[in-house]
Amino acid sequence: MEGILARLVATGYEAVPTVSRPGQFSRRGGILDIYPTTATAPVRLEFFGDDIESIRTFDVATQRSIARLDRVPIGPAREVLLSPSAVEQALPVIKRTLRHRLGELASQGNRQAFERLSSQVDEDIAQLAAAGSFDGAEIYLPYLVPEPWCALDYLSTSSTRPAVLVVDDPLRVERQHDRLGLELKDLLQRRYDRGELLHAPDLLVPVNHAIERVLPNHSVILLTQIPQTWDAVSVERTLVADAAAMETWRARLTFLADEVATWRRNGAECILVTDQPQRVRAICGELGIATLGEDAEAVPHGAPAVHVIEGRLRQGFKFPAINLYVATDAELFGGARALVSHRRPKGGIPISTVLDLRPGDFVVHIHHGIGVYRGLVKREVDGAQRDYLLVEYAGGDRLYVPADQIDRIQRYVGGDGSPPALNRIGGSDWQRTTRRVKEQAKAMARELVELYAARQTAERPPLDEDTPWQREMEDSFPYEETPSQLRAIADVKADLMASRPMDRLVCGDVGFGKTEVAIRAAFKVVEAGRQVCVLCPTTVLAAQHHTTFSERLAAYPIRVELLSRFRSRAEQQRTVQAVKVGAVDIVVGTHRLLSKDVEFRNLGLVIVDEEQRFGVAHKERLKQLRKTVDVLTLTATPIPRTLSMALSGLRDMSVIEDAPGGRLPIVTHVGEYNEDLIRDAIMRELERDGQVYFVHNRVESIDFVAQRIQRLVPSARIRVGHGQMSEDELEHIMYDFYHRAFDVLVCTTIIENGLDIPNVNTIIIDRADRMGLAQLYQLRGRVGRSDRQAYAYLFYRRAGQLTDVAEDRLAAIRQFTALGSGFQVAMRDLEIRGAGNLLGPEQSGAMVAVGFDLYCKLLSQAVSELKGEDPVDVTLPAVDLPVTAHIPADYIPNEAERIYFYKSMASVRNTAEIDALREELEDRYGDPPTAVWNALAVLRLRLRARDAGIAQMRGEKREVTIRLAPHARLHPDAIRLLTYAFKGHRFTPDAVIVPIRSPRVLEEAEEMVAVLERAVQYGKKDNMHPVATS
Repeated sequence: MEGILARLVATGYEAVPTVSRPGQFSRRGGILDIYPTTATAPVRLEFFGDDIESIRTFDVATQRSIARLDRVPIGPAREVLLSPSAVEQALPVIKRTLRHRLGELASQGNRQAFERLSSQVDEDIAQLAAAGSFDGAEIYLPYLVPEPWCALDYLSTSSTRPAVLVVDDPLRVERQHDRLGLELKDLLQRRYDRGELLHAPDLLVPVNHAIERVLPNHSVILLTQIPQTWDAVSVERTLVADAAAMETWRARLTFLADEVATWRRNGAECILVTDQPQRVRAICGELGIATLGEDAEAVPHGAPAVHVIEGRLRQGFKFPAINLYVATDAELFGGARALVSHRRPKGGIPISTVLDLRPGDFVVHIHHGIGVYRGLVKREVDGAQRDYLLVEYAGGDRLYVPADQIDRIQRYVGGDGSPPALNRIGGSDWQRTTRRVKEQAKAMARELVELYAARQTAERPPLDEDTPWQREMEDSFPYEETPSQLRAIADVKADLMASRPMDRLVCGDVGFGKTEVAIRAAFKVVEAGRQVCVLCPTTVLAAQHHTTFSERLAAYPIRVELLSRFRSRAEQQRTVQAVKVGAVDIVVGTHRLLSKDVEFRNLGLVIVDEEQRFGVAHKERLKQLRKTVDVLTLTATPIPRTLSMALSGLRDMSVIEDAPGGRLPIVTHVGEYNEDLIRDAIMRELERDGQVYFVHNRVESIDFVAQRIQRLVPSARIRVGHGQMSEDELEHIMYDFYHRAFDVLVCTTIIENGLDIPNVNTIIIDRADRMGLAQLYQLRGRVGRSDRQAYAYLFYRRAGQLTDVAEDRLAAIRQFTALGSGFQVAMRDLEIRGAGNLLGPEQSGAMVAVGFDLYCKLLSQAVSELKGEDPVDVTLPAVDLPVTAHIPADYIPNEAERIYFYKSMASVRNTAEIDALREELEDRYGDPPTAVWNALAVLRLRLRARDAGIAQMRGEKREVTIRLAPHARLHPDAIRLLTYAFKGHRFTPDAVIVPIRSPRVLEEAEEMVAVLERAVQYGKKDNMHPVATS
């Protein structure tokens, strides 16, 4: 293994505790995880000595193995691998060049550039000498690899297997190549003049064109729309392809069968290329179109039949000359598809937010209140080693919480980010706080229970099952639904087909498919002859929803109208009148729809987007509507699972938690403020007809920043937007931006949470060090909503001015992955915001007082109590025995991961979950040591003890005291029999004291638990005998 580790480091791989992205590796004993740069999933190598026992792919999200492999290629993690000798030869040349360049800058009197260059190159030289490579080392390639090269140099020139080079639109390629070369040279020259580069740009941009240098050695095919010549090659033969674009059948799939039958009669082949083959085959079956396989001859000539091939093409084409017709998802369902890789496999439970628990975090202990977590410590008690979570309280009091009782503490999350007051151990403040919050939670629960009861008594005619039109409309959806999206659709339809009015909240991030859920619900209601009202908090969102609804339902006789203040008074009056007489099926608008003059002929469904952003009066009006019509509420703010579980049965909620497949990850750059990079980022986005957000969060200087950007990019159309503008002015700016009236929006953090502008795919955030992780995560999520690659640039000022907190925050942003703690913190903070929106200000205050997780637990208890349900206590009894039972640091070195497994142990509820936990440990870390086996055995004992009615087991000196829960007291007859059978044991109605007579502490404890399990039942059933064991 040592040889593999050395090779990984030499080829540019980074050693990390947990592998989460390509170019990383992690070693844990005999387990080696590697994420090859060319692979779609990381691999896990399990060693026995120097032999590899197995190779398995694994899921980054769960860290669990997926499938076995026989072999795996591991390519380098860097473009250039630098040998020690190359670095050794280059360093003197770099130092000599530095002295020469510093002399030039000194003679020019450019002190700032002199100091910048001297500091930067000295630091780079030290990194080159120590590591041989680092991020940014490519700038020194002219010294390290003197011969210029490019990817084309690797093409085969063998006469037996020559490479064929295909050039699409060669003149355009050449123009783009020349333009980029000039841009790069200009950028490098400016950096050179400022002392950011050691050498002039000519050294980095070779004069000879790589394409022209490589082309003569290969066979070349040129693809052009019109005949053209290219100086780089001589054309020997020209072929004209008489091809045409394929028409679309979106929402008219019934015509597909007729088209296919016509092509087949003419002897043509029809191919459907799709990334949803099962769905397409099912649709073909419904339309009577055969899908050809090995038995193609069995299909009669002229009968409609197609080949269904899994794959992705941007659009289809006709090739009549060779009788070939190719259609894609774009023609079948509408809209071009993103040409990106498939989603990676899923499975298991994602690593939870306990990874956020770090020393210095505020935590809440259910009995002792709010303290500060100081770390995981090992202590020895009665000769046995165990791990404890150290929590410090007010006055310096310390509490050592056994790691197997980690479920009694939670990371404190309050909502506004301000630090909470610490409690004292044994003080009365915490008890008073929890009593007050219990009362507030009970009041909230009571209101919800009453609303639920009122809704149960209301009735309205249920809707029918889906019609063929409904199924046809749903089939025309251009994307494959995610599992949670399908669940939300099923929930909504079930509500509509019930006899009581629907009141459902659908929660999911922007772009996760909430609008499609709403469209399908609206279609079903309109088919039943009722009207639909779509209510949005802003005019821009209303315009966006109007466009989406109109486009999706264009093929059907459904009238969709927009009512907002951006329409003229005459247009508004016409729409209001049409709604009144029932001529409009779906009306989309702002709170204007709640005005008294808007009357519906037969309103059936109200769809509310982001209800928390409406005013009090509008919310009251919606509350009245809920009593008589179906209401579907959409929100982009995530709602925590724990809260949705606490409200289960009272507030109907559907959570869309799966991101759509085929999204390109957002490329994120974090660095010092750099105007060249800003200019380049804006120019590149504008060249592909995109738009840009530039976030500057200080209103007093925002106009000055906009002017600077205008000077950087004179051709850009720039507008400013911030929260101190009037609502009308800001809405007009956002409306114009949505309709592409300008290119760059310089704004504060007012970018609308629910707004989806697919054309904006670059965001630049100034002074990112002054913003919270949740805010940065949310801002970055405003881009990357289409099939285009999105970019986020997060800038901060010079490193010397950064606080430690800001530096940690920016380091977390660099690792903004689903496993990174920064992502988890951001999501958690956003969820708390969503919880506050759902609960209201008074309950938000209660949530802050005790922390979110404990509040959810208290609310859940209050709901159960008011519904007359027996409270369910899932807490396992404490078992404190003199055995070494913990997770050693040499088995799992990373403290955060050890805490994760302690949390997983604390949350198990049956032996099957313990077995799954053991399998995960073996999978990720290899065979567990004795201490871990003991920890799992204690966990099994706690489960058995819970079922036996045991409240606590504690070992001290030479005895183990087993205390029974109040409902499990021993019968006097059982005590007499047990005293006779077990000499030396002491029995009372609520406890047993067991002498420890051998090192078999766990075995003896298990035997006594088995006996007590039967003894507790003694007297309840005549045939029970307390001494018999199973």
